[in-house]
Amino acid sequence: MVGDEELEAALREGRAAWPRLAVDRQAFATMLSAAGDPSELALADLYLAQACATGDRAALDAFAERCDPTIAGCLRDFGLAAHTIDELAQEVRTKLFVADGGPPKIATYSGRAALTSWVRTIATRVALDRVRKRAPASSDDDALAQVPDTADSPELAHFRSTYRTEFKEAFEAALASLDVRERNVMRQHFVDRLTLDEIGALYGVHKTTVSRWLDTARGTLAKRTRANFRERIDAAVADLDSIMRLLQSQIDLSLSRVL
Repeated sequence: MVGDEELEAALREGRAAWPRLAVDRQAFATMLSAAGDPSELALADLYLAQACATGDRAALDAFAERCDPTIAGCLRDFGLAAHTIDELAQEVRTKLFVADGGPPKIATYSGRAALTSWVRTIATRVALDRVRKRAPASSDDDALAQVPDTADSPELAHFRSTYRTEFKEAFEAALASLDVRERNVMRQHFVDRLTLDEIGALYGVHKTTVSRWLDTARGTLAKRTRANFRERIDAAVADLDSIMRLLQSQIDLSLSRVL
């Protein structure tokens, strides 16, 4: 439970940032206690989010001034039309502020990351949902066929047509073997397209730590995919090394399909 002194300090920081806004003292204390060490939280952002959770008009206006540019910028990165951006931006706000049988989603913001980073993640998922709905249906089995042919040797071209199913099974088994954080970080980087700084903000770590996590996860994924794949095919080690050159180039492409 957060102490009285910590609670008062957090409230002072929030009021200093947003002097026109007020939050429920008990609700703010409860959120602080659940979130962890107040010294590691974005307290001013948490104060704003808690004020927004009550539906306060001034708080919603303050949120719009702070976060709307982030939402719009995120949606523009997907190359969407202006009218679609406006539509999805409204969808994001609806997700955040409209209660659906419980407290609005904005009330779940913990302050562990900057509010703009947290909102960007939500906007990214909304945009991805729209893009995926509009994309033509395709099968994961077609992933290998989309690798360019320009540098392919006849052996690698043969691999693509012969071992597609074995690769898919080996890759998905390797991906499933990663731990939760590894999968989440890879999804945030390769699918949600968050930067290292943004992912670091979500976990409260420096971007160099995120980079190390990603390198380790990708290395583990490649190693386990290789082992799984070798179990599924009858290939000499020398041939397997050639096959793995294509396999390594395929991993990032396949991530966006199965994460």
